[in-house]
Amino acid sequence: MVFLLLANTIPAKADWGNWPTPQVNFPKDLSAGRPYSYLPQQITVANVDTTHNTKEIVLATQTRTGNTLTCGGRVYVYNADGSVRWEAALPMPPGMGPSVADLNGDGVNDVVVGYGELFTGCPTGGGVMAFNGVNGNMLWNFATKPQAGLGGVYSTPAIADIDGSGWPEVVFGSWDQCIYVLDHNGLPIWNIYNNANYCNNQGYANFDTVFSTASLADLDGDGKLEIIIGSDISNPDGSPLGGYLNILRYDGTLLARHFFDEVIYSSPAVADLNGDGVLDIVVGTGDYIDNKGRYITSWHYDPTQSSVDMRLVLNWQKSSDGYLMSSPAIGDLNSDGQLDVVILGPNGNRNTTNGSYVYAWRGNDGTPLFKTLLCNPFNYLSPARTSPVIADVVGDGKAEVVLTQNYETTILYSDGTYYTDGPQTGSLCSGHPNVSTPTYWAYSQLDIAPAIADIDNTGKNAIIVAGAINDTTSSNYGRLYAWGGHNKGYAPWPQFHQNAAHTGLLDNVLPNNPSGFSVSPVTGTLQPAQTIRINWATGGKDIGSGLQGYSVVWDQNPDTIPDTSVNVAATATGISSMPGNGSWYAHLRAIDKAGNASSTTIHLGPFQLSSALLTHFAFVPVVIQR
Repeated sequence: MVFLLLANTIPAKADWGNWPTPQVNFPKDLSAGRPYSYLPQQITVANVDTTHNTKEIVLATQTRTGNTLTCGGRVYVYNADGSVRWEAALPMPPGMGPSVADLNGDGVNDVVVGYGELFTGCPTGGGVMAFNGVNGNMLWNFATKPQAGLGGVYSTPAIADIDGSGWPEVVFGSWDQCIYVLDHNGLPIWNIYNNANYCNNQGYANFDTVFSTASLADLDGDGKLEIIIGSDISNPDGSPLGGYLNILRYDGTLLARHFFDEVIYSSPAVADLNGDGVLDIVVGTGDYIDNKGRYITSWHYDPTQSSVDMRLVLNWQKSSDGYLMSSPAIGDLNSDGQLDVVILGPNGNRNTTNGSYVYAWRGNDGTPLFKTLLCNPFNYLSPARTSPVIADVVGDGKAEVVLTQNYETTILYSDGTYYTDGPQTGSLCSGHPNVSTPTYWAYSQLDIAPAIADIDNTGKNAIIVAGAINDTTSSNYGRLYAWGGHNKGYAPWPQFHQNAAHTGLLDNVLPNNPSGFSVSPVTGTLQPAQTIRINWATGGKDIGSGLQGYSVVWDQNPDTIPDTSVNVAATATGISSMPGNGSWYAHLRAIDKAGNASSTTIHLGPFQLSSALLTHFAFVPVVIQR
C-alpha cells in the first residue's frame, strides 16, 4: 500500500485507477529535525500569502544536532514548488501542529503553533507562538503556567472570532490544566478566578490536563461561537477518574459538560449529521484507563436544560475495539447525501495493542459502515493514532479515506476496501484483498496526519504527509512528501480538524435571511425618483460558523439570485440605493462564514421611479398678497 518514494514505478492494477505520483521537487528533507510528539501532529495547508493562488505547506518539528534530538522546535513553511518560504525557531518542541489564520486583518494569514514537550526529557513549560505567515517574523509569544511541572500545549490552537468582536481569537488547552482564549495580539481575554493556584487568573481551570483541540461553532444561533473541547479529570471537583466533554461560552462560562469513564484526548468534530438544522458533536475516548472507554459518541447541545450536566444530549454511542484518541473526520462516504463519521483506533489497551482499525458509521444514527484492519508492510502491531482525512484523491468522484500509520500512507475506498495496500507478511495482513508488493518504501515513522489540497493551483489534489526518517544511513530527521495527479473533487474533511484554522466544524447548515421588512417608497406604483430604503426588524442568523453578511443585488430583473460574495455587513439593519429612473428590484440572501448561502432569496420590488414626477410633485413657493 505504500507509495512513499518511488510509487510511480509500481504497476497499477486495473481496478485501482492510477497511483498518485510524486509532486515535482518532492520529497524534501527537513533541515532541522523531525515531526514527532506523544500525540500525532498534523500537516496544515493554507494560502498564507493572499497575493497568489497557490497554497503553502506548514508543519513543525523537534530540532536535532547531527542525529541527536534537542529541546528546541522549528516551524517550516514550504511553497508549492518545494522551496522553503521561511523557517523559524520555537523555544521547545511543538506539541501538535500549526494553525493558519489572519490574526490582525492585514491580508496575511499568520501561523500559530503550540509548544512544550513532556516526553522528551526537555525542560517543562510551554506556550503558543504566532508568526507572520509571509516572512516568519514572530508576532507574539504566550507562556502557560505550569502545574506540577507540566505546561506543554498539545492542543492545536483553534482560531475564529468567537465573541463577535470582528477579530479572531486563539483557543487551546494545555497541560497546565487550563483552557485559554487569547486575542489577536496574544493577550488572554479571560480573567477567571475559579482557583487562585491555576491559570494565573487568565484561563479556565480544568483541574487536569488537556490534550483535545477545541471545536468552535455557534451551537445556539446567538451570533457567538461556543468552545467544544475534551479534557481529563481526576477528582478535584468530586468527579471520579475519567474525562469531560465541555462546552464553554466565549466569556469562559461553562455551558455544558458530560462525564466519561475515560479521558478525552480526541478532538471533537462538529456538523449537522441528521439534517435537522441542529449541530451534532462526535468524539472518541482516550487511553489512560485500561478497559474503560472504547467508544465513540454523538451529541447535540440543548440549552433549554437547566443543568450543565444535562445539556449535552446523546444521539448515539458505538463501541470500538480499543481507544479512539484521534479526531473524527466527517463526510459523505457513499454519495447517499448523508454525512458519515470516520475514526482510527488501535485494537486493545495502550499497552496491549494488536494492530489498528479504521471505523466508519452513518452519522445520523451510528449504523456501522465498515471496520477495516490496517495492514502494514512490516507486520508491526504498534498502535496507529493519527487522524484520518476524507477527500477524493483518486479522481473517481467519490470520497476516499486517507491516513498515515507506522511506515506508510493508506488510501481506503469509501466502502473501507484498500486502494493501496502493503506486502502480505504475517497474520496481520493475511487475507486482505487487493494486496500488492511494492518494491520501494520510505522508512518514515508517520506520526503526522495528512492534508489534501491543490497546492499548485493546477486543479489536481495532492496528498501531503511528513515523517521521521529512521534507516541505516540517517536518523532523527524529517522528510516531507507530496503526491498528486488526480483532479480535485469532493473534500469535506481535507486536513486535521477540517480546516487550516482547525475549528473542527463542517458547516452544512444554511443561514437564515432577515425578516420583518419595511420599504420606502412603496412598491408597485410610480413614484418620484428618490433613494430606495429597505429595513428589517430581525437580522439573519446562522448555526455553525456564524453569519458573515449579506449578498445584495439591485437590478431590473424580478428574480435575480445573488452570488455568495458579501457586500453588506452582518450587523446591518437595512440597505439603500438611488438607482434613478426605471423599475427596480432588490435581491438579498444571507451568507455565513463558511460561504454557505441561504436556501431562498428575498426579492423586493418593483420600485417604479420617474424623475419626471419631480416637477409635478415639486414644492412651488406661494406669494401671499397683502
